[in-house]
Amino acid sequence: MSLTFGPVLLEATTPGGYVSIYKAVAVLLLLLIWTRLLTWTDKDAVAAHLPRETLNIANLAGLVLGFFLFFYIQITFFLAFLIPFLIFAIEAGVYLTLRHKAVGLSDLKDQFQAWLRSFKKEKAEKDLAFALELFPKSGPAMGTPGKEDPTRPSYEAAQFALTDPLRKNAEQVDLAPSQSGVSVKYTVDGVGYDGPTIDGSNGAGAISLFKGLGGMEVEERRKPQTGMMKVALDGAAKRDVKLQTAGTTAGEYLRMMFDPGKRFARSLEQLGFTESQLGMLQSSIRDRSGVVLVCTPKQQGLTSMLYAIIRAHDVYMEHVHSIERDPDQDLEGITQNKLPGNASGADELKQVDWVISQEPDVIMINKLEDPRSAASLVRFATEGKRVYVGMRAGSSAEAVEQWRKLAGEDDPATLDVLKLVIVGRVLRKLCMACKESYAPDPNTLKKLNLNPEKVTTLFKARETQLRDPKGNPIPCTFCHDLRFQGRTGVFEFLIVDDDVREALRRDFAANGRPSSQFKAAFRKKGLRYLQEEALTIVERGDTSVQEVLRVLRGPDDAQPTRRSSSAAPAAARTRPPTAPQPS
Repeated sequence: MSLTFGPVLLEATTPGGYVSIYKAVAVLLLLLIWTRLLTWTDKDAVAAHLPRETLNIANLAGLVLGFFLFFYIQITFFLAFLIPFLIFAIEAGVYLTLRHKAVGLSDLKDQFQAWLRSFKKEKAEKDLAFALELFPKSGPAMGTPGKEDPTRPSYEAAQFALTDPLRKNAEQVDLAPSQSGVSVKYTVDGVGYDGPTIDGSNGAGAISLFKGLGGMEVEERRKPQTGMMKVALDGAAKRDVKLQTAGTTAGEYLRMMFDPGKRFARSLEQLGFTESQLGMLQSSIRDRSGVVLVCTPKQQGLTSMLYAIIRAHDVYMEHVHSIERDPDQDLEGITQNKLPGNASGADELKQVDWVISQEPDVIMINKLEDPRSAASLVRFATEGKRVYVGMRAGSSAEAVEQWRKLAGEDDPATLDVLKLVIVGRVLRKLCMACKESYAPDPNTLKKLNLNPEKVTTLFKARETQLRDPKGNPIPCTFCHDLRFQGRTGVFEFLIVDDDVREALRRDFAANGRPSSQFKAAFRKKGLRYLQEEALTIVERGDTSVQEVLRVLRGPDDAQPTRRSSSAAPAAARTRPPTAPQPS
């Protein structure tokens, strides 16, 4: 027996029934998912700064149209059901496309995981006033002290110190003694911000609490110590925390670094190389001969770049060694040879010669100071082996000049073995949700070598507070009012072939440094300087002219600038904190 419900034929599947249970469930399930999507997009459109009302009307109209056609068109159930399903898929695709263009989709995974966690029952003993759970290196979370417990003020201070920085994706938090108590300072995307100041006794108590969780000697306040603990914010997954303390005359200083094992885990594809640069680098890696200089100023991603490059080698087919002063991370499949940070030139030479004696295919050294070590590496490279040298240089010309002075100005092999120079910086990316567009001044564009006729719109960090239609201030949920979110690398490449070597030799003979001949050879190869590469990122709208100028103005000036976390970007303080840095 069958029943025509509207124009759609629904066949009975149970004795005495007239409507298919399975078909009804499928229709209801689609309706529930669709209404859930409407609810989510209604809220998400506000956070993503998309036209909420327009999208709501369009999405609701699609739902009504889809189910109207489903019940009206006289065709089989499957074909009829396909109509609302396709309209639903189109609506979802259109919204996600608009969202991707506006703010991206990377945060949706976190939203989905938070939604799943919302179904879990809360622990009966959990104090909902505290969003942060504190864990020792291994074992269960620390319980919330009772209100009369003497450790309660320290626990509250610890929560106060970390909750806001971690919500803003801080990679580092410092608790530094000051005249008014213990100052909280944190770093997001390489830039320092001022957090709150905690009462002196409670701040010191918070440091002691962290030290206890990290397995450190709580009563030892002068000797530097290190430890590990874990934290979990808002019920999310646990994060590893590396603790470092140092004693000062003003009190104890604590540095907390979050997820230290992931700090240098980026692959080549994640560093920000352009497609052509990535191709050049991958070709050089396959070549496996000569010297490659990998250069940045301080705190501009040198270690991340070196680690990504040597991990790109096939460590199962190639014998790869590194020589590192105070290595930042263990590298799987790579033999890491460690040097103390204050190693002498003789110690460095001894280590370099020992590593060469092991007959590796690839050597990476993150800091090269002794000319004798450089000469040994040049001889090693002349045998068809690959050497990566980490250097602090701001341009390819500066890097070549440093290399020549270090490895031997009179040795032709110094330039003969040089194959590639990579110079990098790290730029913050504008928050895609709240960045502001503006019409740039044509004269400024000309000074930046940009075409005013082609570049009519640029973007900058928002300078005013976001407000709702009633004028009430609202935070940006994507960048937490920091105006920037995430970072990308920008790079200058110099491919050193016979033409470039000859140009360099002529310049060194005439001026003692790379100059006109080098510049001509650089341009002839179709390469672009670092500023030119950075401005292409500005043109795309991913970062601002101001951010490029901040990073490129010089090695010293490119250090993280400390800002008030609640101030507009223009209100920057000029120097990072002067508290002693733990080793």
